Amino acid sequence: GVVPLITTKKVYTKTAIKEMLLFWVKQTVKKEDFDKLNVKIWDEWFLPDGTLGEAYAAQFQKGARNQVVELINNIKNTPKSRRLMTSFWDFENVEKKALQECDWATQWDVRNGDLNLFLIQRSVDFGNGAVFNWWQYYVLQCLIAHCCGLEVGEFTHQMGNVHYYDRHEALLMEQMKEPIYDNDVKVLINETLDDFFKTELSDIVVENFKCSNKKYVYDIAI
Repeated sequence: GVVPLITTKKVYTKTAIKEMLLFWVKQTVKKEDFDKLNVKIWDEWFLPDGTLGEAYAAQFQKGARNQVVELINNIKNTPKSRRLMTSFWDFENVEKKALQECDWATQWDVRNGDLNLFLIQRSVDFGNGAVFNWWQYYVLQCLIAHCCGLEVGEFTHQMGNVHYYDRHEALLMEQMKEPIYDNDVKVLINETLDDFFKTELSDIVVENFKCSNKKYVYDIAI
């Protein structure tokens, strides 16, 4: 399938992958862990205690159960299940989050040896977030498919409120004039990797990606 990467601006593919690894593999919301990987995109939101509160990865582990552990086990053992899902939504603790998650739910489907992913996102800042979310969830799909012995299937993204901010408009119009590059992008996963939770950045290699060198930095609304 088509790899979801835009080419009209510089895309920080490694930063997006590192953010995904912090949430899904290392399952941390601690600033110190983000700093170790030089991921600064959450710096404006960290709470005084140095965490993101009950947001994102904090939702995966509840008591003795872990959403991602059970997801992977169920993909392997009950692939026809219609309950291959994860969710960040937590009605009771929503006020304890640094930010209500934008990409908040996933559903997975195994069909004919392919692993399909359906991502649900409540709010999409098109200048900033969409680029990261498309890419990092596709890499997550590649990673889980590899660790479960499956091929990568379809990636479907349901976006709720898709928007850009008025202060971004002129820059977005300029970005749209950038040339579009033809790519044959490949995401390669270390063949020896068999445990999702042992994934390191070095286990994921991106080949044949070309994009504009212009950064097109859009102010983040806080």
